[in-house]
Amino acid sequence: MASAPDITGRWADVSSPNEAEELFLSSRSTDLEWHGFSPFRRLDGSVVVWNEVWRPLFQAIPDLRRRPYIQLAGDFEGGRWVAATGDLEGTFDQPWLGVSGNGATVRFRFGEFNRLVDDQVVETRCLVDLPSLFAQVGRPVVPDYPGRTSTVPAPSTGDGVDPDGRSESDSATTLALVEEMIFGGLNKFDGDQASQGLNRFWSPDLIWYGPVGVGTAVGMDEFLTNAQGPIVGAIPDRKGVGHQARIAEGCYAASTGWPSLMGTHLHRFLDWPPTGEQTGWNIMDFWRRDGEHLVENWVLIDLIDAAAQAGVDLLARARGVDESSGIEQRN
Repeated sequence: MASAPDITGRWADVSSPNEAEELFLSSRSTDLEWHGFSPFRRLDGSVVVWNEVWRPLFQAIPDLRRRPYIQLAGDFEGGRWVAATGDLEGTFDQPWLGVSGNGATVRFRFGEFNRLVDDQVVETRCLVDLPSLFAQVGRPVVPDYPGRTSTVPAPSTGDGVDPDGRSESDSATTLALVEEMIFGGLNKFDGDQASQGLNRFWSPDLIWYGPVGVGTAVGMDEFLTNAQGPIVGAIPDRKGVGHQARIAEGCYAASTGWPSLMGTHLHRFLDWPPTGEQTGWNIMDFWRRDGEHLVENWVLIDLIDAAAQAGVDLLARARGVDESSGIEQRN
């Protein structure tokens, strides 16, 4: 199965920010529609995106490298998509988003979906794990959480960016399993986690890699208790909705929604107070299938945006600003 061209821009292969800029702009439409992580959210035009998002990040992390460990392509509702996830890493020297660097190496996750027309990116969905970055420079923005805090690895099989051997039949099998897991499993939640019947879709040895604020879960018990538990506890009527893309290639699949989860925020999540109102979370999922079951799941959530819907300003925390007074707090 032929994969789409690598237009996501492997910054691991560039030698300077100028080269990264040339790669970015040459592979994207000048009319690029960009949907990203808070505080940027929606931007229009490739030059605008570069100047507002990536140029300042390169100024803060001059040796920024992009290390994708999963990449796949597929069609969804008439559009051709390429999705990737992995790490951004480099030396955080200068401030970014009002948060000071510490001169040390940082490593934080990204996820990106790009829709192509004639091999040019015309639409992007992009998330990064900002709470992870902030924690690494001594500005944690979330309290302790039950999930494991281990570093998120690449796929255990080491083939996440290798399209060789990804057959159409494998792709169809993977996509069917993921869709049945979402719509015939997760969305069947009725207040009792057993109602989802997730053992039909997941290996008992599953590993779920969540963002900082949720953490990693190993095995079904940890997933139900430490990963899914806090979310459905806070948003008991949550449903998976709003997918802009849902694709599979070989034994890998990916989806993203804007939002991907919707429901009523009825109980506390982390230290966010319940609002009693509808909330929508922008999420990306990347899965690996082995045989008849899903075995690994990499998840990104825009927790900055989700917290803002609960009246909690995580960026202010990262900047050392008292949320109630707006006054910067000195360490």
